[in-house]
Amino acid sequence: MKRIVFSIVFLVTLLTLGSPAWAGSEMLQAEPAMNTRVGWNLEPSSMLTVGYDLNHNGRPDFFTVRIVLDKYISTEPIETVARYNPGHRVFRVDYGAEGFYYIAARYPPFYAFDVNEDGVWDVLYKDVLEDGVNGNEVFHDSPSGEFDALPVG
Repeated sequence: MKRIVFSIVFLVTLLTLGSPAWAGSEMLQAEPAMNTRVGWNLEPSSMLTVGYDLNHNGRPDFFTVRIVLDKYISTEPIETVARYNPGHRVFRVDYGAEGFYYIAARYPPFYAFDVNEDGVWDVLYKDVLEDGVNGNEVFHDSPSGEFDALPVG
């Protein structure tokens, strides 16, 4: 009997909490603080992908995809480069005293969820006006095929 009650409570909890990707774009949240990122990667398309761990288990489950506006090598510290590029995200790869800087757009045009954290995005939303999360984001794709039935906005 205890197992049945536990199973029911567990299932109700799962259904109540659910996944942000299942609920649609209204569950998108503002991008977490940059110091909470799990990692970032420059894609061959010159897009910068930043991963965040929303459920705090060490694996990224939420991603932003930004356009890289500029890139260059400099000996300046990251704080100085950030002041030269107000309103933009600045990323640095260290090469000794020099750093290779990537200057990215302020707001990402895409937001993605990896619901099961298997490394393949399950839901991809497009920010139509690239103005941050404010309700005008639309379902764009389901790269994993998990949510192909979602309506395209």
